[in-house]
Amino acid sequence: MVFATLLPLSASAQGRPVRNVLTIHQSAEFFPANRILDAAIRETLLNDPAVAVDYYAEYLESDRFGADATRTLAEYTRQKYRGRHIDVVIAMTNDSLQFALGHRPDLFPDAPIVFAGLAVPEASVRNAGAGLAAVRVGSAYAQSLRAALKLQPETERVFVIAKSPNPRNVQAARAELDQFSQRVKLAYLDAATTSELLDQVRNLPPKSLVLHIWHRTDGNGARAEELARMVAAASKAPVYGTTDMNIGTGIVGGVVRGTRETGLLVGQLALQILNGTRAQDIPVEDAPLVPMFDWRQLKRFGIDRSRLPPGSIIQYWTPSVWETYGAYIIGAIVIFAAQLLAIGGLIIQRERRRRAEHLLTTSEATIRMNYQRIRQLARRLMNAQEATRADIARDLHDGVCQELAGVSIAVGRLKGSHGTIEDPTTQDALSKIQHETRVIFEDIRRLSHELHPATLRLIGLPDALEAHCKEVEARHAVRVTFETNGQLGNLHSDVAVCLFRIAQEALRNATVHGDARQLAVSLVRSNQDVELTITDDGRGFDLDTVNTSGVGLGLISIDERAHAVGGCVEIRSVAGRGTTIRVRGPVAPDGTEPASLAS
Repeated sequence: MVFATLLPLSASAQGRPVRNVLTIHQSAEFFPANRILDAAIRETLLNDPAVAVDYYAEYLESDRFGADATRTLAEYTRQKYRGRHIDVVIAMTNDSLQFALGHRPDLFPDAPIVFAGLAVPEASVRNAGAGLAAVRVGSAYAQSLRAALKLQPETERVFVIAKSPNPRNVQAARAELDQFSQRVKLAYLDAATTSELLDQVRNLPPKSLVLHIWHRTDGNGARAEELARMVAAASKAPVYGTTDMNIGTGIVGGVVRGTRETGLLVGQLALQILNGTRAQDIPVEDAPLVPMFDWRQLKRFGIDRSRLPPGSIIQYWTPSVWETYGAYIIGAIVIFAAQLLAIGGLIIQRERRRRAEHLLTTSEATIRMNYQRIRQLARRLMNAQEATRADIARDLHDGVCQELAGVSIAVGRLKGSHGTIEDPTTQDALSKIQHETRVIFEDIRRLSHELHPATLRLIGLPDALEAHCKEVEARHAVRVTFETNGQLGNLHSDVAVCLFRIAQEALRNATVHGDARQLAVSLVRSNQDVELTITDDGRGFDLDTVNTSGVGLGLISIDERAHAVGGCVEIRSVAGRGTTIRVRGPVAPDGTEPASLAS
């Protein structure tokens, strides 16, 4: 069975020739070590700006499917890469190297090989053909056990898990560890199955530790990291290992091979070859070994961190509360002390603030009282103004208007008399006198009406407003509509006058200052409230600007009139989109009974 991945690592559109790199991994693609190695190789090739690479990865699964997998991969590779020149082959592990060397003449005859594994080939093999560059992946068995014994010097027995179908691998592991046989008693756990191995681990004697290397059988056993997890869970003694892939499974740690670092180093050798270096001229490199430990397991077995080898990497480290928040704790203490001092100062200021608040409250009450007095004064002033206007209107109507009307009648009679008065010139002069007299009469009548319209008292507010709307239409050549919801009942005279004056002011502002052409007046009653609305399509204005500038005396008059009878005013205006003034108030101010005023 074969898995393959194609990843173009850099754009060839920049004019550089594309180089093809093929990596042959051992076992399945989903193995964690294969994923980390492959990602590191690709990262290295991708970050070199001098070479454009098309990267391919294949997986030799002979450990899972036997010799058939080797033959299948060879045929698959031949068919897949036919017509595609492979510039560099990367062989991960010894089995992958044997495959690459065995099929090199047929599959990639002139491709140099980069190899990473335990057993480095002899010089004759490295110099043959297009050459071979090697990365020696050290076993680190002895280094891991030495670190373990330093961390736990009371250890008397070491149980080694190192079972493999390849006797040479087992012999190499035993030969490397034999140097410790004088210090501790070594025992090798070579159970035939995983369950037997776990039974052995559960019954270890005190003052023991386990060195987990690998446990491979001819059958389908557990994956390496799964087996490490099961061994660590079953063992009461600490378990050490030799690969970083097992850190986090429950083992304490050890001097381990850096999987990612190995992949990066292999990628660097491949780049050297792609940049022109011959593979046989590259010295054999050693894969990095690093002491790495699981902080959780160090705490579990009470291992002092100061005993760790220099340069150790501690994974899953959880700092103490003081280590994490020490600076914050000190800062909190300083802040708390400062707060105590501040509180003392605040207590001293508290009485001062209370006295100031008392004075402020007294001042606010005085201001409110003065404000109410000003409002009452304004109301009285407007009432006095209305009374004065009524007197003037009465005098104009009963005096001047009557006299001018008599003059007009007399002049009319003179125009119809005989004699020299019929002279055309005299007639023209008399006609002009008559016309001017009528104009004076109409102006005086209009002035009287505006000062205090008699129609408001005689026919009621709705009809008076409607008549005024018609007068505005005729005087300013605009269209004014008036609507009401019927009988308004008895309105207090002050309320009727207030609403009429507000309508006068609003219509005058809209026609004279707002250039309005369409205006609408609405008067409706709801329960004990009456509402007047005036809307126009004039040029509008910015209400905030008018209020702050102090030039809107008409708006101030409208607002004060409404407040004088207990009402409120809402004004909405948008520049270029007209103005709406809505006044709402009670039918009688201050709860008084409405006066007898026609509605």
